[in-house]
Amino acid sequence: MNERFSDRARHAMALANLEAGKLGHGYLAPGHIMLGLIGEGACVATSALRMLDVDLEEIRDRVASLMEKGESENASASRAHTKETREVIARAIEEARKFGHRYVGTEHLMLSLCQQAESVPAKVLKDAGVELEPLREKVLAMLRTGVDAGHDLVHSRHGEFEWVHQQELAKVFRSPKFWHTMILAVDSANRLGAGELEPGHLLLALLRDNTSEVAKILREKGVTADWLRGKLGNGKG
Repeated sequence: MNERFSDRARHAMALANLEAGKLGHGYLAPGHIMLGLIGEGACVATSALRMLDVDLEEIRDRVASLMEKGESENASASRAHTKETREVIARAIEEARKFGHRYVGTEHLMLSLCQQAESVPAKVLKDAGVELEPLREKVLAMLRTGVDAGHDLVHSRHGEFEWVHQQELAKVFRSPKFWHTMILAVDSANRLGAGELEPGHLLLALLRDNTSEVAKILREKGVTADWLRGKLGNGKG
């Protein structure tokens, strides 16, 4: 797997460097990463914690208070990673692999921090009642129901859907109903003279399938295959 940080994860790490600078530290530690993740704000990691009723401002204040101020004047945007930070990143990569993800996101970093028992973030999260498995389940639930725009990797062939769990996607491709719908959609696109498959052709395929619950519901609302053909093209589909 080619591990890459998502946009939000990269931003969180950049913020972690800034937090280290504010604290006068010439190194990057797990506590800085925690502060960076909270500073990132609307990401999967912080959203998952909020859904577990965690007060992020309280976590931020507690983490910062447990990190002694240093005297470094290093203004570098990139600080040396401590051994613990390297372990956090390595474990985050492993979390991404477990999820079947081709990116390392804020959620993987947070799960990794939660596992580093002796680190400041892990102790603070534990005191706040955060446990690893409930956090992991909350992250999984979120990824099944939405897309975080920060997962849109610039160089990804799959764009914003890079995050999709490969095992979940495999279920779709094993489904005979899925392939039946796709065959009807391709046929509809061909009849309409379309050069490529569009979402409208998928809807038309569902309407052409008399066994589809979607078709039954739409027909009750007056939406039929003939009506949709007229909207999509020349009525030949």
